[in-house]
Amino acid sequence: MLSENYAILGALVASMGGFYYFYETIRGTAKPNRVTWLLWAVFPMITFFAQQSSGVGLISWVSFVSGFTPILVLVASFFNKKTYWKTEPIDYACLVAAVIGISLWAITDNANLAILFSIIADLFAAAPTLIKCYKHPESESWVAYGLSTVGFSFTILTIQKWTFDNYAFIIYLALINGAMALLSARKPTPNLLHIEP
Repeated sequence: MLSENYAILGALVASMGGFYYFYETIRGTAKPNRVTWLLWAVFPMITFFAQQSSGVGLISWVSFVSGFTPILVLVASFFNKKTYWKTEPIDYACLVAAVIGISLWAITDNANLAILFSIIADLFAAAPTLIKCYKHPESESWVAYGLSTVGFSFTILTIQKWTFDNYAFIIYLALINGAMALLSARKPTPNLLHIEP
């Protein structure tokens, strides 16, 4: 087990993934789903404030970083027309489910429940991008998600007290980023029904 001070290092490595995605968005090689990235900006910030209110130490700043970089990606997606990704009905369904999750957070004064609802809401927010990673891996950045996975996994090693408010969101972030890294690292599957003239 590492010193909690190393959590900052884990947050920095994880943020490199976000900044790399930001860079690829500016270049037009990554096409962020705006519904996902908007919600990814909001929910970690809620988790950050919930962790702060329950006395979580430096690890809470990982939640802050995981909310700050999506703000940058979202803003960048409006400046490069190549990054546009059409919003589908499933995106809006996930948005509604995520908002319900966050509403449940708002009506509880229990920090652990707030973190749980935030994770559930974040999972619904991630669903459109998980689907996109699977169907259109070329539109995502496996490097960005991979860097974030390494950073969040490193932070897990700094957990001193294994209580829900300390480990839940960090483990969730490592798993969701790892899943997206693996899905988007695949080469796109060719359309077997498409015949060149």
